[in-house]
Amino acid sequence: MKHIDTFIKEELNPQQQKAVIHENGSVLVIAGAGSGKTRVITARIAHLIANKKVDPNSIIALTFTNKAAGEMKERVASFLDEDTKIPFIGTFHSYCLLLLRKNPKIAPFENFSILDEEDQRTIVKKIIKYHGLEKQIPIPQAVSQISNLKNKLAFSFDEKNFIKPVIRDIYTAYEVERKAARSLDFDDLLLETLKLFFQNSDFKKKFQSKINHILVDEYQDTNLVQHELLKQMTLGNDNKSKSICAVGDEDQSIYSWRGAVVANMLKFDEDFAPVTKIKIEQNYRSVIPILEAANEIIKNNKLRNKKNLWSTRKAKNRILSLSNKSEYQEADNITQFINTLPKSKRNSIAILYRTHFQSRIIEEALTSRGIPYKIIGGIQFYQRKEIKDIIAYLRLIANPFDRVSFFRILNIPSRGIGNKFENIIVEEWEKHPNLNALEFLNTLIEEQSNELTTRRIEALKSFLDVFYGLDKSKSTSFLIKIILEKTAYVGYLKDSYEEQESEAKIENIRELQQSVSYYENSSSNENTKTLENFLHSISLMQEHSDKPKEKSIPPVLLMTLHAAKGLEFDTVIISGLEEGIFPSSRSLNNNESLEEERRLFYVGITRAKERLIISHALGRNTFGQFNEQTASRFLDEIPFNLIQEVNASFLHSSQTSQMFNQWLGTKNQEKEIIFFGTIPSKVKTKAVNKTKFLKEAKKMTNLNNLSNGPWKSNQIVSHKKFGSGIIKKVEKKDGNDYYITAIFKSGIKKLLSSYLKRV
Repeated sequence: MKHIDTFIKEELNPQQQKAVIHENGSVLVIAGAGSGKTRVITARIAHLIANKKVDPNSIIALTFTNKAAGEMKERVASFLDEDTKIPFIGTFHSYCLLLLRKNPKIAPFENFSILDEEDQRTIVKKIIKYHGLEKQIPIPQAVSQISNLKNKLAFSFDEKNFIKPVIRDIYTAYEVERKAARSLDFDDLLLETLKLFFQNSDFKKKFQSKINHILVDEYQDTNLVQHELLKQMTLGNDNKSKSICAVGDEDQSIYSWRGAVVANMLKFDEDFAPVTKIKIEQNYRSVIPILEAANEIIKNNKLRNKKNLWSTRKAKNRILSLSNKSEYQEADNITQFINTLPKSKRNSIAILYRTHFQSRIIEEALTSRGIPYKIIGGIQFYQRKEIKDIIAYLRLIANPFDRVSFFRILNIPSRGIGNKFENIIVEEWEKHPNLNALEFLNTLIEEQSNELTTRRIEALKSFLDVFYGLDKSKSTSFLIKIILEKTAYVGYLKDSYEEQESEAKIENIRELQQSVSYYENSSSNENTKTLENFLHSISLMQEHSDKPKEKSIPPVLLMTLHAAKGLEFDTVIISGLEEGIFPSSRSLNNNESLEEERRLFYVGITRAKERLIISHALGRNTFGQFNEQTASRFLDEIPFNLIQEVNASFLHSSQTSQMFNQWLGTKNQEKEIIFFGTIPSKVKTKAVNKTKFLKEAKKMTNLNNLSNGPWKSNQIVSHKKFGSGIIKKVEKKDGNDYYITAIFKSGIKKLLSSYLKRV
């Protein structure tokens, strides 16, 4: 057992100490990424019990996950004697449930059940079906809207909170059904507890007389109800708080889609006044250049408390920015970098991306190079349900005897074919073993037309209709297009999942189509573009990726930026930094959404301890066409002196390997690779001169010498801010003006020709 005084004195910095020993009242601890916030909140609890002799029963600590609560309990216990009681440390929902159970006389019901998500779906499904609303709103969307409404309606039963009248009707019917069953859903646990404080002054007075210290972790993730609940718990009649300690970082608020309100931290000063603010800015995770880049990026946000992360971990040249010709070269360069690292240095690498569909190309590149990987918070691309569904349709076209694929998709999307009917099909098929699936269904309809109901016959015919006119001689891209159209599969996804999840699944389908399109266009040999070859290539790739790898080689971790929150790695690679991908297209016209995207980038950067690679593609393949991409605006927010910018689009594989070795300082290279930024200190290189830069940039420029007045591709130009560059594309605007896309040292820019001079 560590003595708490020794720990505070020897292992906490001055700002952390200040947060731990702060006395009563409201305190807001603004704890930057990697600053040790958990040790602060747990040391504060131990300090109150061991040094201030506070009754553990008068302390509660609230967080958002059972895992976080478990870790906090362990840390607090390590400071205290074995017989010392541990105060309540748990989630908001678990504590509210405890209060409702302890106060049955004033709770909505003396005995009640808790509805989980599946229970909610069952009730909503029943309501939608009873009122014939199936075509008006999907069940998952209705459940999600009910949850959102409960957070809003806690403060105002305003008609404006209802997106559609049908939502109001479903909500009202749901509440009637829920109350009749004497049940509470997870949102109700918070809302009904809040009502106890609002409606019962004796309960509130008794609670506040007993609970003297409330500590809240990850305050940036609180929603409106949780924020109001904490006000009711802590603010007395004089509107002052006994003791509330909120720890969080609004720069890491990335869950607005789950109801988190970043403004809660910004309003804390006003709502819990007077407030002592303590900033913990020393970072124990990352080297200085990474923190400096993170600081420069996040300062562009307005919804934040200003702070400046710093560290004693000195380093140079730790951020590499890669420009790649395409998403395929991006994935290949990422895997080449990993192979450049010694095996002993591969134990802590994470590849982060904005959305799940981006993993497909990276997975294929890793597999082709034999690099083991593991997806965190998701599953491998070709193992995702929606992908396996479409692949099953393709497999059945290629091999109509494939019973596994047949039974997978027979009722997807739903055709009303239940388990009983499936069993009948299995039994009847055994009588016709030489018939393939499609032949058998036709035979079944003919032979048992009198025994089968009209509904079952229609279901079988709708399935057969999908395959009418389709065979393996058709192109795979055509087959997928027709399958999606005939099954209305995208509509099925929208109807079956909440909006965000359905969008992710639809993106995966589009990525599958892109994969097929690239497969078909990457070879001039028509014999290799067949459906069977495509399916075989998928199977071989999966077989290879599923093989056990050397135990001595740890897997590279793949995950979305959201999934990376709370984690840390020696090396972080962030891919797809392009407008419309990161930041996402949905955020481009909304400042609040754009700020959340920037916070997400900030979270990604601050996961890196030693090295950071940020990567983007100059173009992406979309259904057979190569489209230019604009580099993310976030890249321009990193000062030039903090990064090494490499245009890898014109580098050969051997040159790329040399460049990575040069950046890592692992080998002496005979040939020099140009870095458009600071130069690695261990490598002797010449200064980047204008002539050499333009010569290299010219190699990556697509020739399109169209007649555009005085402006031509590959022409050298200069700009007042960006310096010398080379024209990549010319587009006519009006009059004598043109849109010019040019390559500068700082990246690709699209500008009006009136702002450029020809050199």
